[in-house]
Amino acid sequence: MRNFKVLLVSCLLLTACAPVAAAPAPTPIPTSTPGLSAQSDDAPGPTPLPTRGSIGPGERLPYVVQSGDTVRAVAAHFNTTVEEVLAANPGLPPDATLTPGLALTIPAYYFPLGGPAFKLIPDSELVYGPTTTDFDLAAYIESQPGYLRNLSAYVADRQRSSAQTLLYVAQQYSINPRLFLALMEWRTGALTQADVPSEVIRQPFGPVEGTGSFYSQLRWAAEQLSVGYYGWRSGDLTSLTLSEGYQSRVDMYQNAGTVGVHYLIAQIVPYDQFDQAVGPNGFAATYYELWGNPFDAPLVDVIPGNLAQPEWALPFASNQQWSLTGGPHPGWGQNLPWSALDFAPPAGETGCIVTDKWVLATAPGVVVRSGDNAVVLDLDGDGHEGTGWVLFYFHMASNEIIPAGQVVQAGDSLGHPSCEGGTATGTHVHMARKYNGEWLAADGIVPGVIPFVLGGWVAVRGDVPYQGRMTRIGAWVEACTCSTAANRVYWAP
Repeated sequence: MRNFKVLLVSCLLLTACAPVAAAPAPTPIPTSTPGLSAQSDDAPGPTPLPTRGSIGPGERLPYVVQSGDTVRAVAAHFNTTVEEVLAANPGLPPDATLTPGLALTIPAYYFPLGGPAFKLIPDSELVYGPTTTDFDLAAYIESQPGYLRNLSAYVADRQRSSAQTLLYVAQQYSINPRLFLALMEWRTGALTQADVPSEVIRQPFGPVEGTGSFYSQLRWAAEQLSVGYYGWRSGDLTSLTLSEGYQSRVDMYQNAGTVGVHYLIAQIVPYDQFDQAVGPNGFAATYYELWGNPFDAPLVDVIPGNLAQPEWALPFASNQQWSLTGGPHPGWGQNLPWSALDFAPPAGETGCIVTDKWVLATAPGVVVRSGDNAVVLDLDGDGHEGTGWVLFYFHMASNEIIPAGQVVQAGDSLGHPSCEGGTATGTHVHMARKYNGEWLAADGIVPGVIPFVLGGWVAVRGDVPYQGRMTRIGAWVEACTCSTAANRVYWAP
């Protein structure tokens, strides 16, 4: 039995302690959830949102599995251990994604500083996934009277309209563009307000230190959303830091999509306004006004239960050996998740060189996007990169890159590796994968659960980005920006 954490925090320090004026919540918290109680106030006024009360040490709580859950992450969310979760749920798979809707019993331990329990959006509304298929971003922005329609930015070597800039960031980070639009409308009226000061136009997400342009703000927002979403998904992030150092422990029943938005909002509002901002009368009111309540529609499970990666080949010819120059590291941007691996051709030298070696398709599919030194291969063939398995190849040379629309088989040429498209220590191809728009960390959603496997080689993360290794039946190679026998990956029967 682990030690019971006693709550010794005053109401002034509890992030969910101050009453939040609220209309009836679009997605009310079930009154049957243990530990929930409505705050009372003798003074007249709106009924505040319910908050969780204390629970006993190891008290067993009901929990319904959500999309992308794993035993390790659920244990972290409930402040318990994997062993206790497995003991309470015999037969539960410790090394697989759990089936959404499955009813579990979780031995939980109370924690201080409990955060808001209201859910803002499902996971499917944060990622660039199945729900984005029919959304025409350019047409929507053009139909709105606000200042956003007139913005543009210089992105990846060319000037782009606001819609093109948004789409670029949405696709590269795999963030739902509707979420960006709602956040900008909530902060500065980007969709509805035309006559605004120039500083608002430069900062549509509001004042954020270190960002002074539309494009830099978009990238900043995408980074915050990703840190929150993938940190909660892996179980590594369980608390938010608000302004002035205040802490908010994320509610145990939250979902990754909501936590992603919580993480961003925590960076831009004062701590004493956080609960209101993430309640039904804050950002949610703007989002629901634009797109409706996403919880009213059947939920889309971004990550299903027992998801397994298909068998994929190595991205180079079978008679070649390429170097593992980058272990698990960010698939895009600077933070989470560490979904990418880097492979360099056997050039015999380091640095940025032109090579005649080809990057090959590791699986059959259709090229849904080609350009900006990226090739995106859609494996389910439906022509949309937000559904099913998708492979992302980056730092592809502009010369001889495969065009979009091409149907390929495993082993077909996609283009040449290079240093083009951003910072690179040497010629290589950067590879990552997504499922239903969600980047999957190279070592797994949690370590060992759906790791990146190419040609039988399994990715293992290191202590910092770009470190790590790949293993195969007892053999292993360590990632290194060098090119030596110790980091060469090879085909094996």
